[in-house]
Formats: sequence, structure tokens, C-alpha cells
Amino acid sequence: MIEFRGVSKTYPGSARPVVKDLSFEVLDGEICVLVGPSGCGKTTSMRMINRLIEPSSGEILIDGEPNTAMSGTKLRRKIGYAIQQIGLFPHRSIADNIATVPQLLDWDKARIKGRVDELLELVGLDPGVYRDRYPAELSGGQQQRVGVARALAADPPIMLMDEPFGAVDPINRSRLQDEFLRIQEEIRKTIVFVTHDIDEAIKMGDRIAILKEGGVLAQYDTPEEILTNPTSDFVTSFVGADRILKRLSLTRVSEMELEPANGSGEGLPTLSDRLTVRDALSALMGAGVGRGVVEGEGGRRLLTMEAIEGLTRGARA
Repeated sequence: MIEFRGVSKTYPGSARPVVKDLSFEVLDGEICVLVGPSGCGKTTSMRMINRLIEPSSGEILIDGEPNTAMSGTKLRRKIGYAIQQIGLFPHRSIADNIATVPQLLDWDKARIKGRVDELLELVGLDPGVYRDRYPAELSGGQQQRVGVARALAADPPIMLMDEPFGAVDPINRSRLQDEFLRIQEEIRKTIVFVTHDIDEAIKMGDRIAILKEGGVLAQYDTPEEILTNPTSDFVTSFVGADRILKRLSLTRVSEMELEPANGSGEGLPTLSDRLTVRDALSALMGAGVGRGVVEGEGGRRLLTMEAIEGLTRGARA
């Protein structure tokens, strides 16, 4: 668990803090997303966890111990770090890039090779094809996958991710997000994830910390609670006027209580129960109908516009 206790940061010569009295907890195995407008202190807050930046006041605890209990260098070797620019070494092979921290920790060669191959498979890159290539031979999306693999190399319990998919085109960005969420289901790391994109925050986060100017915490809650019950006009404005539609992206059709289709589904479009409700709604609207048949583990069920409307009522202002 990571805990911020009254953390503030003011740079020398500045009268205003970048981060002010920040207090919240990140639970083990969860993704906490820091989001807010430019200059709100989200990256500064994240970098104080691994002491790339030192706080002016307050403290950050990791599993109940102050992060100052060990040297900054030792701390950073225990925390994975992935950034938007990726930062791969161009003169080193993909395998050597991933092995950077294990080599610093004096792992033996066999252990390093096994870990590199394991991680390449985890991020969807064939070790036999990619381990001996160089970064310039990979696409931007592939390089980003290698960056994530490198951050995971020493099996750190905590990962810090600073807009890790921000430099990738929208289609590959969505794929990388989906792939990372799949990986997270397997590895269950504690992750602090920085983004400026509220849609990405809603998709990626178990909890979201919305910061406003001056590094002040505006709301810290689950995505659904933020969409349903924003606590201020600032949060309402930042989340956007389409927060009802955003909420539909948090729920899969399989999670809805629907009536059996029986014989009433003839001639209607068929929908997978793995779709989000938002995607199912788009499919119904695209087909110009108000109902569809859902197929999945729950059998054949009927999805109606009325059922979707029921999910949106709690999110209305």
C-alpha cells in the first residue's frame, strides 16, 4: 500500500506550491490514476513516490514505512517506472533493454534470459523474433510494450507510469490499454498511473485522484462514484457533460440483469455479453433498433433501451 500524508511540494523561488497537502491511499494490487489539467502537479506527485522529487513537507509511506527509510537509488530499483518517451537505449538490444535493472541487481545470466523471455511473451512479443532486435526496428506500440516489460523486469511490487501510452496513435493506444489491463489481471501490481485524459483514467483506474490547480485533491474515488456523484463543480466540469455515456463504458452487458430472450429475439441483432453497455448501445443505434439479443454464458437474453436507461438514472445531475 502507498499512503500520502499531507504531502506538499514548493520549489525554491516560488510562492505557490505545486502540490498542496495531498493525502490518500493506494491499495495493494490496484491502479490509482492521477488526472487533472496541465500544471496540477500529477507528475510531481508520482515522482515523489520513488524520490525523483523530494517533498517539501509531509511523508509518503510504502507498506507502512516512510519511503525515506532507504536510499533513493535502492528505492528506485524496487519500483518499476514507465514513461511516455519510453526511453529505450537505442544501442542495446531489446533483451538488454529489458534486462537493465536485473543486471544492476547482479542476477545471473540464465535467470535474466528466462525473465526477458517471460516478459516478452507477457506483453505479446515473440522472444524468438524480438529479443535480439533493436528499438529502431520496432513500431511505436511495440517499443511501448518493451518499456512496460522493462518496468516489470525485476518483478517490482509497485509500478509508476507517466502517460505511458500518450505518444501512441489512438488505435494502438486503445489496444495497449486493453493489453495492459489483461496483464494487470495476472500480475496484480500496485500502480500509480498519470494521465491528462479523463477517458483513459476511467478505463484504467480502480480509483481516480482528480487534482486541480495548485496540486489540490478535488476528489478521490472509484470511476463509477466520480461519474455518479461528482463532489464539486470542478469535478463535474472536468469529467465532462457526457459522463452518463462514460459510465456505460464501465459496465459490461454480462453484468446486467436481463430477461431471457425466449422467442422474442427473432430478427434482432445479436450482441456479445463481453461488450460494454456503451458499445452495445452504439450497436443498437447503428442497427436502428431498440432491442438486441445477448449471447454468452448467461444464455440468450434480451437487451433493451429501457434496461440501458435504468443504468443511467443514478448518474444524472
